[in-house]
Amino acid sequence: MSARLCCAYLRVYQPVHSLTDAEQTLVRRELEGHSSERRNTLGLLAPEECREVYTKEVDGKMLVCPAHTRLRSLLGLVAFDRTIHSGVSEAFFARSEVSRARVELDQIRQTQPGIRPSVVQSVWHIPVRWFVCFDDSERRIEDTGDHLTIRYETTVASARNRVIAALDSLTGGIVHPVIVGMLYELKEWLGDFDTECVLELDYATVATLFDPDELADDHSSNDVWSAITALADGDGMKAGLFYRRVNERWAAPRRFESLN
Repeated sequence: MSARLCCAYLRVYQPVHSLTDAEQTLVRRELEGHSSERRNTLGLLAPEECREVYTKEVDGKMLVCPAHTRLRSLLGLVAFDRTIHSGVSEAFFARSEVSRARVELDQIRQTQPGIRPSVVQSVWHIPVRWFVCFDDSERRIEDTGDHLTIRYETTVASARNRVIAALDSLTGGIVHPVIVGMLYELKEWLGDFDTECVLELDYATVATLFDPDELADDHSSNDVWSAITALADGDGMKAGLFYRRVNERWAAPRRFESLN
């Protein structure tokens, strides 16, 4: 039985010609209705992990986002194993399983050079750094039929420029180096994609953790950028107020992460 999680996603949608040959083959098969058989995935299966390709039409052009479910599972397992003590990791995964994941990753890198995940997933909350990529004007509330949700959408070029601007304001200041480092990793990930690509932040099922009024009042991107701007202006107190507001908004959902 697959466990069900509340997840949010950061997705990059690209023109088909920007993909690797293997990705283009997968996309064409999926769009023609020849869905690939889902392999067993490592870890827990989120509700949205139901297809291998997401599509979006922008200015009359179709863009695609391969889900890379297997690749992300392998990368997640190897990263998990790397960050905790070996004796602890064996309580979750057998060493043989980790070894097989490393071998399979090496095979993917050899046979599909240039492949990189187009999706980043977060469980039970949205990392504050994701909001740096967007402006409040790019936010919209949508009705999925089951619940209300929030989406942000911008170009990869705009997102990367905003992350670079944030790094210019935050590096060397009072912000913890770990936070700066995570922003740098986000900038590098965005740098893997062409500037004509589209970046989407989808609250997905994380939105179900809030009631409609709370979603309507959620302007996290605006709060994050107000904090960054205040820091750049030397107003630490004002920056702290905005940062506290966005952190308090996401404190309750993050408790589910600890419970699970």
